[in-house]
Amino acid sequence: MSALIVSTIAAPAFAQSTATGDEPPAQPTTVPATTANQGDGEQEIVVTGSILRRTNAETPSPVTVLSAESLQLRGINTVAEAVQRLSANGAGTISQGWNTGNNFATGANAVSLRGLTVQSTLTVFDGLRMAPYPLADDGHRNFVDLNTIPNAIIERIEVLRDGASSTYGADAVAGVINVITKKQIQGVHLNGSAGISQRGDAAEQRIDLTLGYGDLEEQGFNFYVNGEYQRNEALYARDRGFPYNTADLSSQCAPSIGRPEIRNAAGTITQTAIAAGTVTCRANGIRNGFNADGGFNGLLSTTVPVVRGVDATGTGTTRYNLLNAAAGCRDLVAVNVPTGASATAGPVQCQQDFRSQYAQLLPDQDRLGFAGRFTAKLGDRAEFYAIANYYQTITRTQLTPLGFNNQTTPPGSVLLNPLFLPTYVCANGVGTLDMLNTGCNATNGTLNPNNPFAAAGQRAQILSLYDRTREIESKARALRGVVGVSGSFGDDWRYAADFTASNVQLDIRQANYLIPQRILDVVARGTYNFVNPELNSQEIRDYIAPLNETRSTSDLWQAQGTISKDLFQLPGGPLQTAVGVAYRHESINNPSANPANDSNPYDRYYGVNSVGAIGSRNVKSAFYEVSAPIVKQFEVNASGRYDDYSSGQKNFSPKFGAKFTPIPQAAIRGTWSKGFRIPSFNEAFGLPTTGYITRQLDAKNPAQAAFIAAHGGNNYATGQFSVGQTTEGNPALDPEKSTSWTVGAIFEPIRRVSLTVDYFNIKIKGIIGAADDTGVFEQYYANNGVVNVPGINVRPGLVDNENPNALPHLGFIESSFQNGDSQEVSGIDLGVNVNFPFSDTVRLVSGFEGTYLINFDRVTENGNRQRYAGTLSPCDVTSCSGSPRWRATWQNTLEMGPATVSVTAYYTSGYDLASIDYDGTKGDCLGSIGASVVTYRDNVTPVLCKGPETWNVDMSATLKVNDRFSIYANVLNILDLKAPFDPSAGYSINQYNPAWAGANILGRFVRVGARVDF
Repeated sequence: MSALIVSTIAAPAFAQSTATGDEPPAQPTTVPATTANQGDGEQEIVVTGSILRRTNAETPSPVTVLSAESLQLRGINTVAEAVQRLSANGAGTISQGWNTGNNFATGANAVSLRGLTVQSTLTVFDGLRMAPYPLADDGHRNFVDLNTIPNAIIERIEVLRDGASSTYGADAVAGVINVITKKQIQGVHLNGSAGISQRGDAAEQRIDLTLGYGDLEEQGFNFYVNGEYQRNEALYARDRGFPYNTADLSSQCAPSIGRPEIRNAAGTITQTAIAAGTVTCRANGIRNGFNADGGFNGLLSTTVPVVRGVDATGTGTTRYNLLNAAAGCRDLVAVNVPTGASATAGPVQCQQDFRSQYAQLLPDQDRLGFAGRFTAKLGDRAEFYAIANYYQTITRTQLTPLGFNNQTTPPGSVLLNPLFLPTYVCANGVGTLDMLNTGCNATNGTLNPNNPFAAAGQRAQILSLYDRTREIESKARALRGVVGVSGSFGDDWRYAADFTASNVQLDIRQANYLIPQRILDVVARGTYNFVNPELNSQEIRDYIAPLNETRSTSDLWQAQGTISKDLFQLPGGPLQTAVGVAYRHESINNPSANPANDSNPYDRYYGVNSVGAIGSRNVKSAFYEVSAPIVKQFEVNASGRYDDYSSGQKNFSPKFGAKFTPIPQAAIRGTWSKGFRIPSFNEAFGLPTTGYITRQLDAKNPAQAAFIAAHGGNNYATGQFSVGQTTEGNPALDPEKSTSWTVGAIFEPIRRVSLTVDYFNIKIKGIIGAADDTGVFEQYYANNGVVNVPGINVRPGLVDNENPNALPHLGFIESSFQNGDSQEVSGIDLGVNVNFPFSDTVRLVSGFEGTYLINFDRVTENGNRQRYAGTLSPCDVTSCSGSPRWRATWQNTLEMGPATVSVTAYYTSGYDLASIDYDGTKGDCLGSIGASVVTYRDNVTPVLCKGPETWNVDMSATLKVNDRFSIYANVLNILDLKAPFDPSAGYSINQYNPAWAGANILGRFVRVGARVDF
């Protein structure tokens, strides 16, 4: 809690001396101790999760430390990347790979310790809270954005890997990320680097400058300022190989071991084998593409409009043909559709591959930050400090164009499908769904130039996408200020007091999002040119797709103070006590970017969530901690916190810890704690928010097989499709309550080798989430779209262009947030550290950290236990990125005089592709079809049953040319390991897992840089 004590006692100076002789060198990736650079002697330190001083490094609570030097050696230059690679970071992490168009947390980065969501991990800055990101993950989970933290002045990152509600408050259920900045900097320090992938893309540039003056010991003060800038260019799917660069997956066919007759001399599966049904392949996801068997995958809209004539009832009288046959398919590919291949497509159609044309794998991003700190001694027994930070992150992403035939998100979800073109248009026309009563006729209007059937007195039906990509720019600006004082008085009384205030302002600009009512209006007036869309004026475009700008803010200020004292001596040392109080105000103002419009529900954007929340609350807290070293071999620790929220929740959170050291080479430790988390503003008061999941029908299910047959077995019915899950706030929610405990051991068998092993277990009751929708999917298809599940409402999705009168797919599942299930997660953390000098100038430092997930279970209200560990679940939390059993990091650094070489390996284990929370069954691949397990075109043969493991190896080298100048090179993913193919992860969007394989999709990345110190 006391950031002041942490920063003034535990933080060493900016410039570290070079290790010689028996002096320990730079810290490895993680250490069993709780602070960096402890050496062989004992120091008084305060660590994350405590408000007391300690005289040794190991605490009852497990803590990982990432020193700034170890991160430099690994080639990591942002806090976000450093924490993302923690082995304790599990399911639900928000990584850079999720930032390409995420409507909820676009531009943000956060971790999910133990897989308990970003909302259960508390991120603090110098031990103090920061205002959260104004947008909530998945529309209900608040978190601190790691992209808003300065990087160049980091001293170390401490990760408390057990519950810390008693020290920090309600949202520290899974653990704490404490980013600690440097206390003192002297001189001039300049760092610059540039990098690019081996394939010539995703370029990066970075520069930071720090100026510091004053010596706390000699002059009694220190002041420093820092500025940094980093740019990362976007990475596009088209710049990577198959299958990431295209939606055409028809060349992926089922394994044919022992059946060589189906392949030709080149090893390619023959069309004869496909036609004979000997082998089945995946669907061609290109719009208006052909599958491996030659079949047309169904008529879909492209940016080249097609039209057909319709009669008075809206029934088609012709097939869909190009509206402007003379212009052809423009920049798209023209294909011939054989007679009988489609009931609605004309002989010439245009193909469009969204992935090769638009898809981004990593966003375009700019980061700019400034920071300053002043520290001064106030006499011999007190110290004052002040910190100011400014950080700005701009993230730019693009998405595929929207269709004019589309659907708005709830509330009031409406369809504009089909879209008719009237016979007559006029200046005062008013768009209607059927285009029969627009106010235009032969007396006041003209024949519609977009309707080739107007002269015959017919309406036309049009299928078309807007010819502009959707663009999202998020600009997050974080401001933070801190003042504090600490010291001692009397007979060893110690005190600390600080005040912090922070504000995050988020501006979201969304371009080329269409409004259906305005589409209807320009269609009725004939002012939008469908025949040649390039001729449309910017004025018309601004009318149908006005720029959507939304500003959201979050604020937090907190005042706190602690006082501590050594009461008396015990056989093992002083009995320390500390008490503290805090008062905090927090608020979020996140207006909806697409609010409901009761008077005209069609006057809302397509594709923009209505999510939003506005609220504020005050929190009064009192806390304590007692540390009792009963004897030198045994110490106990007790702490507790009482929080009183102005929103009505009150809770006492206790924590107990103990450490037993029977011999100097071994110690046993453990903790037990209680915690609680109150509903977020979005969960209690949020507007409806929609997240999308990917489903696929199971041809073995009779009702779903009948649906497939009703749609002629086309790709609309057999392929994957999105279902919106819409939830809205519920002010009657109760807090989630947790119980956590750990038990572990620390071993130091020889002087330069240490090992740690810790077991963790966290149980949470009253999990806040959407209503239980078990059975909804099955009921919809079995009962012709009718669903009868308490608390659930459903809406149909877009119709099938080729079978418009058949039942559409399920479109939306709507409910409010509820307390319901309980959750338990348990596992083991392992750590090994070796520090071996070969000579006075050569030294090897090795650090291993691994986490094994034993259980990740969710028990529903009806008693059903869902076991997520080692599977793709929970999709509701992880966006189907999974809960792998193992995550590990192994860093090896060799120091050779002025040169240092470091090699770091990262590992994430594979997983069962069944989505347990969407009716999948672990170990039953066939039984999990439709629940994340993807099939070939036959809908019964799985493409993959097990998700692949992920490896990555980075190498970095530094050469200290002289005392003032160093050069370095980072080769990230030095083995150029490709992103493992995973057709189920991430809702099957990218064909790889963006949570774990981001470095792999980037490929080998080379960065060179230099540091100058004066």
